[in-house]
Amino acid sequence: MIGALTKQLVNALGMVPPEIERAFERAEREVGGRGLQVSETIKLLQAAIAPVKRTFICIDALDECSDKHLSQLLTSLNTVSQASPDIRLFITGRPHIRSAVERYLSAGAQVIPIGPSSEDIKEYLEIELGRDLDSEAMSPALRADILKRIPEKIPDTYVISTPTPKAQRDH
Repeated sequence: MIGALTKQLVNALGMVPPEIERAFERAEREVGGRGLQVSETIKLLQAAIAPVKRTFICIDALDECSDKHLSQLLTSLNTVSQASPDIRLFITGRPHIRSAVERYLSAGAQVIPIGPSSEDIKEYLEIELGRDLDSEAMSPALRADILKRIPEKIPDTYVISTPTPKAQRDH
């Protein structure tokens, strides 16, 4: 993911920062084209962020990240945010990842609970059910059951975490 974020920033810059170019040339020359290590990609992300006045990194559905990679991703994001005071992270996920976000991202993360209302979910379902090309296949009872049960199963709260650099929190 850190590599993908770096790639997006480089594309937005319209040029490859010299540090990134040198890192890939070195990796190809020294190790026969092996991929970069996470610690190296963090430095490259920081190099891509450096020429930008303010950077927003948005990661949706962090709870879908495998547990195997979650701590490393959050630690990497924390490292980048600490080294780049003009970076803002917006991370969404289901409530169970809140403790991981708070543990791995530095103090000062602002956690804001949000969530869809039952009415929002019902409205969305009505629209999607209305798009069904074979409307004859669903009985009114099944439609009513879908509109009743699905909103009950959706978690009410998601989390947005916005780490703020310490220097700015203190002002």
